[in-house]
Amino acid sequence: MTTELKLSISRRLTQGSFWLLLAVLAVHLWMQSAPAVIYVISLVPLMIFIPGILADRLRTLIWLGFVLLLYFYNAVQNMAVPEPQAMDIAELVLTVVLFSASMVYARIRQVNNI
Repeated sequence: MTTELKLSISRRLTQGSFWLLLAVLAVHLWMQSAPAVIYVISLVPLMIFIPGILADRLRTLIWLGFVLLLYFYNAVQNMAVPEPQAMDIAELVLTVVLFSASMVYARIRQVNNI
């Protein structure tokens, strides 16, 4: 597999899982009838990264990895209940995919000075 193909796949996976994670979080909060303040607390930390992801900035991807750890912790905590909901599973899977894809993408770009 060529470097360009790896870069293309990891970039698409990063962007796709980012938007899906935002959507899953919003729908999950809507299903729980959460107040607006909870929406802000849950979604704004990810929304801060939208300009950097759209502009394809390497530093944004690195910082996104740190912030995703909080979402991963929350998703694992939600999975600890006896019967986790489908949205909990989706949140956990998307968080892991987004973290992995963004770190692979950042690493490939760093190594190849792209």
